[in-house]
Amino acid sequence: MPFNQIWGQESAITILRNSLRSGRLAHAYLFLGPEGVGKRLTALTLAKAANCQSPPEEGESCERCSSCGKVNSLNHADVILLAPEGEFIKIDQIRDLQKRLRYRPLEGGRRFCVIDSADSMNEAAANALLKTLEEPPDETHLILIASRPHQLLPTILSRCQWVKFKPLFSGHIVQILQKVQGMEVEKANFLASLAGGSAGKALALDDRVDFQKRLDWLRAFSDLSGKTTEEIFEVCERIAKEEEEVNDLLELWKLWVRDLMVSKAQGEDRKGSSLRLINHDLRPKVSEEARNYSFDRLDSLFTLISDVQKSIARNANRQLALETMMFEMRKN
Repeated sequence: MPFNQIWGQESAITILRNSLRSGRLAHAYLFLGPEGVGKRLTALTLAKAANCQSPPEEGESCERCSSCGKVNSLNHADVILLAPEGEFIKIDQIRDLQKRLRYRPLEGGRRFCVIDSADSMNEAAANALLKTLEEPPDETHLILIASRPHQLLPTILSRCQWVKFKPLFSGHIVQILQKVQGMEVEKANFLASLAGGSAGKALALDDRVDFQKRLDWLRAFSDLSGKTTEEIFEVCERIAKEEEEVNDLLELWKLWVRDLMVSKAQGEDRKGSSLRLINHDLRPKVSEEARNYSFDRLDSLFTLISDVQKSIARNANRQLALETMMFEMRKN
């Protein structure tokens, strides 16, 4: 992917592209920002552009030459990607990297060492890396990727040029989900609304949250007042068997209450109101159901669901907590 196809990080990309075109790439960068916003992709794209054999213009990649193909397939001898083994990046990984850096770039271009989740280095690994940052080899650029800079040594922070990445707009995340995943627009909008500016989080949510199952769970919320006591017991028993399912249900119900509040506050005829809903595709249903609640009742429902989430997080009995919540919600 060339630079112009990385969405939402124009400032960071402009800095890097200008440095590449002027021949002033730093020996060490810290790519800093939330997880899942394109830091790793940008690092690999920079490495690709710096080594492209047929650039369409200076500071760009052609996406067709053998060098670009190797970077895209993570098979370029001079583009080294380092990631945590388990929970941490360990000193042995840094020592292996340093051994590789003793030699000149194998393909005659520039060598890039991309250290993903650099803030997960243990203390020994971080101290070992300092030696390389103090005396970087020729034609070698280190890119440290981090979302928690406070966990990096101050001496490492001071030896890197910082490039900041920002959370993505929902529209950019929707574009990414549609292009990369081939996702339908309503589902992409729903996940983007939950992702907090992170395309990576949206993709993770896609693996966890069944978009169609959401409709069943929201219908269960709407139909709760008409359920019998026995039906509530059966629903709670079934859901409580899966911890992750309980968490997803409660989160979706909170989001639904939030949408009811937004719809009630904005009014049915307010232009653009659907754009502020998490459940964009269910606007008519949201507007209809919002009429059934007062603001005070919606506020109490949101608090009730949040309190149940907290109690379950403290290892309360899931089934009992769900039963208590649903009986309370069933009250008028």
